[in-house]
Amino acid sequence: MKKLKLAIVSFIFVISSCDQNNKDFPYSDENKITVCTYEFHQQNNATEKPDAAIITWPRWNPGQIVKIKFLNGNTALEDKVKEFASEWTIYANIKFEYVPVNEYADIRISFRWKNDGSSWSVLGMNSTNATTNYQNEPSMNFGWTTLGNDTATKREVLHEFGHALGLIHEHQSPAANIPWNLPKVYKYYSDLMGWSKEEVDENVLYSSEQTNYTEYDSLSIMNYYIDPSLRTDGVRNPVNDDLSITDMTFINHWYPFPIRSSIESGERIDFIPWTNAIRSPNGKYMLKFESGLLHIFDLANNTIIWEAGDRRYNYSTSCYLEPNGNLVIKGTTGGVGGSPERITWSSNTAEFSGAILQLQDDGNLELIYKGVVKWSSKMGKI
Repeated sequence: MKKLKLAIVSFIFVISSCDQNNKDFPYSDENKITVCTYEFHQQNNATEKPDAAIITWPRWNPGQIVKIKFLNGNTALEDKVKEFASEWTIYANIKFEYVPVNEYADIRISFRWKNDGSSWSVLGMNSTNATTNYQNEPSMNFGWTTLGNDTATKREVLHEFGHALGLIHEHQSPAANIPWNLPKVYKYYSDLMGWSKEEVDENVLYSSEQTNYTEYDSLSIMNYYIDPSLRTDGVRNPVNDDLSITDMTFINHWYPFPIRSSIESGERIDFIPWTNAIRSPNGKYMLKFESGLLHIFDLANNTIIWEAGDRRYNYSTSCYLEPNGNLVIKGTTGGVGGSPERITWSSNTAEFSGAILQLQDDGNLELIYKGVVKWSSKMGKI
């Protein structure tokens, strides 16, 4: 393994390099902002890839139980990692199972391993590559052994677990198109790290990983601070503490939950997580409730093909299939002097107790009672 280099920039920035096994090494505490780099090469045809900045292989399988163990640390440190890492499982169909240190684990977490003050993670399923004694060696390290600022801890845990799920650095995605001030970039890293032009290309500017990606997301948890002097536009990359909408959307795309196409009587549609939304069996249409409106989306064309409800009543809204078979939307106008709750839309099918709703492959939403369609989004009550 190549010797790792760690450099401190002024008193608030730490920049680290990574080895050729795709580890990256950001370090942060409550007073530091982190930036990390690792070996990348330029990719072509950036506009031809439609999705998130994630490695194409090796990724975990959707629904897989990923076993994790801690090699050192204490209960308080472990609990914080578990708490913050679990946010990924809201949006990704991946399960984290924590096992004792003497059992097999796909991911092995350490804290300041052998006095390593950097934080890093192996990309994707590379952590399962067997080498001598690898079950006793970390595949993810956090460079702190005490807890302070929860915001900084959360940022670091989410970032490193993003790498463990296969996500690369967002700012190094070929879709980023950052207007680098190349002379300054090369001088900056030459002065700081002693890197040649080729090493700067590999470690900072371009991606060697075979990836899928979408438009550059500056709000991604995988995006890192870049000194504005290194850009020709002087823009400062933000330091992000939470998952962005793109992070949530595309991790769900790559680790999707099973398609669910029906709603049972008594079930509230507004309680169904958007990442596990009702979809047609062919995956082309989605049923979603938001802002007082129930929509059917044509996902291929990004259009709404049907909606019900009243946008004015978008406060304290609910949407559910009552046990009697009636599909109802309720809400208020909210604010000072807002209206009392009222039914803003109904399918008027209260006589079909125990009916189910089914989203069909043609985008039609059907209320089915004892095998017979009694209402549909296309025809109304039948």
